[in-house]
Amino acid sequence: MTPSHPWLALSATLAVQVLVTMALVSASVLAPAVAPTLGVAPERIGLYAGVGYLLAMVSGLRSGHGVAAVGALRLTQWALLSCAAGTVLAGLGPVATLLPAAALIGVGYGLVNPAAAAVLNHHVPTTARGLFFSTKQTGVPIGVALAGLLMPLGLVTIGWRATAVALGVACVLTALAVQPSVKRLEPPRMPPPPDGSLRLLVTVWRHPGLRAMSLASLAFATTQQVFVTFLVALLNLGLGWSLAAAAGLLAVSQVASAVARIAFGVVGDRWFAPWRVLVGLGLTMALSCVALGAVALGWRDAPLAVVAAVALACAATAMGWNGVFFAALAQRVPREDLPRISGATQFFTFGGGMAGPLLFGESVRAGAGWGWGFVAVALVPLLAAWNLARASRAQ
Repeated sequence: MTPSHPWLALSATLAVQVLVTMALVSASVLAPAVAPTLGVAPERIGLYAGVGYLLAMVSGLRSGHGVAAVGALRLTQWALLSCAAGTVLAGLGPVATLLPAAALIGVGYGLVNPAAAAVLNHHVPTTARGLFFSTKQTGVPIGVALAGLLMPLGLVTIGWRATAVALGVACVLTALAVQPSVKRLEPPRMPPPPDGSLRLLVTVWRHPGLRAMSLASLAFATTQQVFVTFLVALLNLGLGWSLAAAAGLLAVSQVASAVARIAFGVVGDRWFAPWRVLVGLGLTMALSCVALGAVALGWRDAPLAVVAAVALACAATAMGWNGVFFAALAQRVPREDLPRISGATQFFTFGGGMAGPLLFGESVRAGAGWGWGFVAVALVPLLAAWNLARASRAQ
């Protein structure tokens, strides 16, 4: 057995998660300012996000084959290069290339989690899975926070196109930085998965526990991506905040969610089973969305502290579940099957990421408004928590 390098594995996978998350969410941060200059309604960012997540769904399903063919670390490098190509295309191309750019970013984003799951599951101790997986998943809120801070800065200093290209260059440099660690971190190569994409989805769906977890991930991801995609627009367009202030609150909320992810991971390792933590997160996620909807509905002049507290609660719950989810999955699935099963459950996760922003954005355009939209979203994690609790009791 190869030597274990848990902290090196965590550092590498965390850095990659930060970069690919920035690539995926930067358009959402810039949309209120950039979209009108391109002749596009800001709400149409839901379509961009939807395309990205659609391609992430497809690439994630094939990630098990990719890990078997080239290795988890090599696949991670290819994912970074795909995100780089998408951001550069978005920065240099005309409006018509924005959706193909989102597709390239989505392909890369979909490969990262299953590959990282294979690396971490090989290197980290089983008693600390929640901590390591959750810490790695803090790359998502860290990436969102950095996008919230750096994208507006780039917009006013070098322009949004040059900012997008610079992000692509950072992805390429990160892919090169991973290279010296490939030999030390690469898990033993597994044989190619025996099932194709459709059969793999059927296998997961027929397993009651995996089906409930997959549906929970779909619901939680729906809530998470609606929050990330539309918080800046809600504050800027719905509550009259400046773009810089709205993006700044998004960034601060991501710091809170990063801390929450680690805390929930430790709770899942030491005190409660990870699935119990997931149920609790679903319930509190629903309450937080109702509170955010109430702010949008009746508190246009709400104090900054109130709005910030609600945003922090939403961020901690809607973005705190991912690491606990992968820890729970690692408990249920044999090590050799984790990359492909992660890719299959991720299909549902990214299905929520795709459908949530698209449906929410279109509902706002149709006149539902920001407030009632978030109240309606609260039903999604509430039902998922109930279903997950019911399935777990039945096992």
